[in-house]
This record gives sequence, C-alpha cells and structure tokens, in this order.
Amino acid sequence: MHDLTRWALRPLMRVWTASAERQDRHLPRPSDAPQAHAPGIDSDRVLILGCGPAVGWGVLSHQLALPGSLARELSARTGRGVDIDLVASRTMTASTALTALTDIRLGRFDAVVVVLGVNEALDLTSVTEWQRRLTALLDVLERDTSRSTTIFVLGIPPIRSIEIFKLPLVFIADWSASDLNAVSERLAAVAPRTTFVPFSPTATVETDRHRTPADYRGWAVLLAGAMSDSLDAARLGFAGRAAAPLGLGVHPSTRDTDAAGRERARQAAVDGLAILDTPPEARFDRLVVLAQRLFDTESALFGIIDHDRQWHKARVGLEATQLPRSESFCAITIDGEGPLIIEDARTDARFSDNPLVHGDPRIRFYAGFPIESPSGERIGALCVFDPKPRALAEVDQVLLRELALLVQRELRVPARRA
Repeated sequence: MHDLTRWALRPLMRVWTASAERQDRHLPRPSDAPQAHAPGIDSDRVLILGCGPAVGWGVLSHQLALPGSLARELSARTGRGVDIDLVASRTMTASTALTALTDIRLGRFDAVVVVLGVNEALDLTSVTEWQRRLTALLDVLERDTSRSTTIFVLGIPPIRSIEIFKLPLVFIADWSASDLNAVSERLAAVAPRTTFVPFSPTATVETDRHRTPADYRGWAVLLAGAMSDSLDAARLGFAGRAAAPLGLGVHPSTRDTDAAGRERARQAAVDGLAILDTPPEARFDRLVVLAQRLFDTESALFGIIDHDRQWHKARVGLEATQLPRSESFCAITIDGEGPLIIEDARTDARFSDNPLVHGDPRIRFYAGFPIESPSGERIGALCVFDPKPRALAEVDQVLLRELALLVQRELRVPARRA
C-alpha cells in the first residue's frame, strides 16, 4: 500500500476502528495476576509482551488465555517447569512497549514473545515507521536479555479474524497487516536471536466471547512448536550466557560493579514493596504454616533480605523476627534462581560455622526457594528447616517452588486486612 494511500485513508480507518472497538466492552477478559506457570523443576522463564492475542479476550483468567496455555504446552514438550510473565494492554504499540519494559529485568528470561502490530495495522502505520519502531524494540531486547535468550515475533493476525472488525473496511486493514508482517519477517531473518512465527488464526466462532480457551490452546501449540527446541538447546549449553563465569574473561572490578548495581536494584525493589516491618498477615502466615506441615519440619519462614538483616514477614517454629544477614541461609538462596537444598549444614563448608547451626534453632536441614518482586529482583526466600539432616532425594523441589510462587503472587496483591 502506497504511503499516500495510507495517509488519505487513515482518518476514515480511525473512525471505523473506534466504532468497532466500542463493541468490545462487553467481552470477557482476565482480571487475575498477569502470570502463569506449569509445575516442574529447572523452570524456563518466558515474557509475553504485546496486545491483541496477548490480552486474553474471551476468558476470565490468564490460566485459560495465552500465558497459561503456553506454559502447559511448553512444559509438556520440555519436561521442565515454565514461568510466564505477561506485559500486555489493548492499546500497546511497538513504541509504547519500550516504555512498558522500563522496570522489567529482561536478563532473567529464557525467551521473549512479542505480540504486536494489530494497532499499527489498524492505524495504517507505514512500513518505514513500523520498521523503525520494531527495530528499536528488538535492539533493546537483544541488548538487555541474556545471550541465550530467544526472541519470537508472532505475526499480526488477519484483521478479519477479529470478530468486532467486520466489513466494509477490513480488507484495507488486512492489506496493512500483510505489509507490516513482511517487514517483521525480514527484520527477524537478520537478527541473530529472533524468529518470526507466522500467525493466521481462524475467524471467531463465538461472537459473544471473541476467543475461547480452545483458541488459546491452538495458538500455544503453534508457539511452543517454534520455541521448545531453542529452549532445550539453551539448557544443553549450545547458547552462551550474558555473563562469563567467574575468572573467565571478566575483570574483577567489572564483576564488583555489576554486583553492586544488582544489589542496589534488589534493595530498591524491597523498599518499593513497602512490606518491611509491617504487621503479620494471615495470607502469608497460612502459606508458611502450610510449607512447614507439608515438609514436616520444625520451622518455616518467609524472609526478606534488607540491607544487613533478614526480616521475617511470616514464620513458624522460630521466635526471632529478624537475623543478621551474615548468618542468613536465605541470603545465599537469593544468589541463585532455583532451590537451595542443604542436606546437613554441619558438613557444608558454607554453613558449618554458622551460629544458627551450633545454636538455636540448630539448623541441619534447610530447603529454600527465592521469592521475586513483581519486577523480577530476588528479594527474599520461602524456606523450611529442621534440626535433623535430610537427604536431597526426600525433598520435593517442585512442591517447594509451587509454595514459593504462591507467596510471590501475594506480593502482587495490595496489602489488605488479614
């Protein structure tokens, strides 16, 4: 489509689009936390960014929309757990997506799925402008993610497949979408870690819902088919990480600077939660008691690492409301992305001289899983511990992770009366 034609048709298209979008106010959409996960260990982390199919029209939970469907399909293919974060809105464009990423720590994701372009297609954005916007977005994703992170650009669906956009002008929007998809495919072909995934869903069947869980399951199959091999390859070490291992090609001063920056960001996330030194809340207490009972330990807690202390938002079997960070097992837990399991602290060089091992609560066995802030910083841990040692094979790591995710979800919910 010639740019002059786009310019001439744009006012008419905007009126038509606004009229059509007024019809979507009755459509169901998710109201729960913009996350989804599938159980399993060694979890893959995925970010879905965008509009249109990412929003979840037609269902009331992201578990039934694209995030939940993709998490389950990926897990079925890889045998690992999957955690998905969603950053989406109906009006998002490639330009506003950059703003939406401002507070997101992209380095923690194994894959990013970009679902954009519907709004640009409807607005008859020129191919030159679309190329500029998408290039800027992909440059940020390539720069700020790990070198093992794969990026998937989902094609713009045919506008005629969206129930509210009917004749007479839908053919113009489809023409625009086709032009923009050609640009996206070219950009993905030359980007080293980016893949274009063509997307041509069928037209809506249930007009009162716009989309159904079956639609999202089908789309998840399409995406998982494109993503699973890349995620498996990264796990097998075929792709490098953003940071070299200690002692391999990274100057000590650079490591120190990076560590200091990460700690400042982590502490800022802790402070931003405004949870420190707040009264106990039943929602956290229940989860900590549940962890203690399920793992049959004397003690359990949800602790937050704050400057030089570990402060306990919820605890059972332990009197202290806080501990020095220098003695904290949880401070070691947040250094990793997965569980920290200590079979016998007396025989572990990191903890054998720890006062919490030789004095109360006489920790021998410890199992902890990091808790992340909504922006992705590891701010604390859910842990269970006991004065009796325990073999690694006896620890249900998937259960520990699931409980930690429940705590993590509560952090996204504003404080309320317990």
